[in-house]
Amino acid sequence: MPRYTRVLVICPGNAMTAGPEALHQLVADLNRLGQPAQMVYHPFDRRFEPPAPYRKYAVPVGTYAEEPGTLIVFPEIFTMQALRARGAEVAVWWMSVNNFTGVRYGRPWRDRLRYWKYLLKGKRPWGGVRALAHLRHFAQSEYAREFLAGHGITAALLSDPIPVYTEPAYVQALPARLRTAQRADTILYNPTKGAQFTARLMAAYPQWKLRPLRGLNREQLAQAFLDAKLYMDFGHHPGKDRLPREAALHGCCVITARHGSAANPVDVPIPARYKLEVKDPAFVQRFGEVAGDVLANFEGCSREFDAYRQVIAREPAEFDKQIAEAFGIPL
Repeated sequence: MPRYTRVLVICPGNAMTAGPEALHQLVADLNRLGQPAQMVYHPFDRRFEPPAPYRKYAVPVGTYAEEPGTLIVFPEIFTMQALRARGAEVAVWWMSVNNFTGVRYGRPWRDRLRYWKYLLKGKRPWGGVRALAHLRHFAQSEYAREFLAGHGITAALLSDPIPVYTEPAYVQALPARLRTAQRADTILYNPTKGAQFTARLMAAYPQWKLRPLRGLNREQLAQAFLDAKLYMDFGHHPGKDRLPREAALHGCCVITARHGSAANPVDVPIPARYKLEVKDPAFVQRFGEVAGDVLANFEGCSREFDAYRQVIAREPAEFDKQIAEAFGIPL
């Protein structure tokens, strides 16, 4: 028998980013594994339907209720609501540490000011993370697990796989696409993350083609990865991000910053030379050396990411095991 009568997973209504999709994945997988679960959209006094891209998960939508035998899972953006819940067991799923802390790895005083604004607006508890210690905690990344452990809180790993690209049929068809890929000397980047670093690199290396990943659906994004040799990500890596995984799975080499989830060898297990310290005075030079090697010697560099790709391919099975352990579901 499942441990809970039902699980309610709270998701912001009409939100369509990696976090909300992971919440839909969790509800779908819980039901598939035998644990009744429902999606509940926030604000609770409004009616929402699953966003069109997530209807494929066919998640049941419920209403918010605090009842015995129920586990309510809040993402970390709703910690204040989690603290107010009564009558049901409550858990927080930490998908983005930096959404809670406000850290962006720019100027430290700005990070502190951002967090104080959260406090004054009633969006964070005055006791900080320790005010949440009596709740259950799930960590989407090793980065989140270590962050919570640093505050004396034990969290179970719930690390969502990247959607579509790790489905069996897609994985089986991918090798043929990889063999026939015609890759250009293109460097891909996310224009919404690490913009100040991207600007420096574009100014330093005008001879290289840097392409922003903007306005693409899943199929177009996959093709962009197949057409390029390198994906760079100098964002703040608040959790185990999807784009680096998607890029690597489609044969790209990956260069990241050395902070957030990218700082540890669990969330982003790539060779150390592909992780750069953005505050290093030699950052621009080091990027030029590594990126230049990738463009000139792509086949050899790409093989250095094979172990990372194997980890990514195992993620769906690992997620099932993590769900079963965290929610007391016999497999």
